[in-house]
Amino acid sequence: MIILKKIRLSSLIKHGVAVALLLALAPAARPIIDSAAHNASINKAIGVAAKGTPEEMVLAAIDAIREGRYKDAEATLDQLLTAEPNYRLAHLLRADLYAMRAMPLNSIGGGSKGPTDRLEDLRQEALVRIKRRTSPPPANALPANVLVFSSKQKYAVVVDTSVSRLFLFENQGGTPKLVRDHYVTIGKLGAQKVREGDQRTPLGVYFVTSHMPRSQLDKTYGAQADLYGVGAWPISYPNEWDKREGRTGHGIWLHGSPAQTYARAPQASNGCVVLTNPEMSQVAEHLQIGSTPVVITEKLEWLPQQEWQQRKEKALAKIESWRSAWEKLDTTTYLGHYGQQFRSEDGQDLASWQSQKTSVNSSKQWAKIQLEELSIFSSGGTAPMLVTSFGQDYKSNNLNNNMKKRLYWKQENGDWRIVWEGAANKGA
Repeated sequence: MIILKKIRLSSLIKHGVAVALLLALAPAARPIIDSAAHNASINKAIGVAAKGTPEEMVLAAIDAIREGRYKDAEATLDQLLTAEPNYRLAHLLRADLYAMRAMPLNSIGGGSKGPTDRLEDLRQEALVRIKRRTSPPPANALPANVLVFSSKQKYAVVVDTSVSRLFLFENQGGTPKLVRDHYVTIGKLGAQKVREGDQRTPLGVYFVTSHMPRSQLDKTYGAQADLYGVGAWPISYPNEWDKREGRTGHGIWLHGSPAQTYARAPQASNGCVVLTNPEMSQVAEHLQIGSTPVVITEKLEWLPQQEWQQRKEKALAKIESWRSAWEKLDTTTYLGHYGQQFRSEDGQDLASWQSQKTSVNSSKQWAKIQLEELSIFSSGGTAPMLVTSFGQDYKSNNLNNNMKKRLYWKQENGDWRIVWEGAANKGA
């Protein structure tokens, strides 16, 4: 949940904060701008305002500033502020352009007497937005975090905490296609949530579990409901692996922002993933309760299409090897898929699991196992995990059983091994 910082725009401009930001946005090799030359240039031409969403317009203005098209930047920012008068970053950029008429920019934060933390928040927001503009996703690349959709999953969400960006992928015949991406705010202290109240955003594979519309938030939180904007979409933190690792906390949501709020530092929430209201509404159109995965990773990994296909096929082959060995009552091969760190849903370690499964399989004459609606997602990062979810239809000479199951896999000695197995409590 988010606690947004209140920024007094008039105070920021009064103290000259605006002068500092533009230099941070300008290319390093760009010479200091001569105020007389700049003043002459901006009074000659008539600027052309860019069109698009508020984010697209502020990025277009930043591009214009970086390219020396100051009149275009002014026109774009003026039009944006007419439509969205509370867009503080746009106000700050507009004030920078105005200040440049009187003085050259010669230092980051030079002449500023305003609150340094507020300046830094705005600066970090601008830099994160610029990074998306200058380093877009690789053309024709696919996300390693999304390997296999179930047929029920129409979309997948991936949040890259390293760049404060949410990516929405559509299931196009089993291949993830990037539909849109948006700037987001994450926890004040970054990612890797461990305990309740640590103000961090969790990392892992989660699922959208419900929708709390604004009307419900109003009834529950009263005036505080505005903090969540157009609504909230809770996700399944803590998941099965989080619980096994002893991680605590609750109430991790995707949600909107207070009305007419655009200035949001990259790290400003209590752990939730926060978007502007228009962008949250756009994403929400594609969220399926109980089905849509939300992968939160420390860095989204992009792969060439051929490499992505190979990784997908290896993951499918691994789970098929596990299923096939179990069905064939090949206990040695079956147990070879489990890692030394293994724990079952009911707390059995590897030795206990091996003993139980050896005993169970010895009583079987035959077994038939089918996996339905299989999905495979990867947490990515420095300690990646594969999360496989499916409907399991188990039949044998003395037992029939159907359940939703989930397996967590980790690398062990260069191969994927199962480290947790049990019922899929939430999500497809």
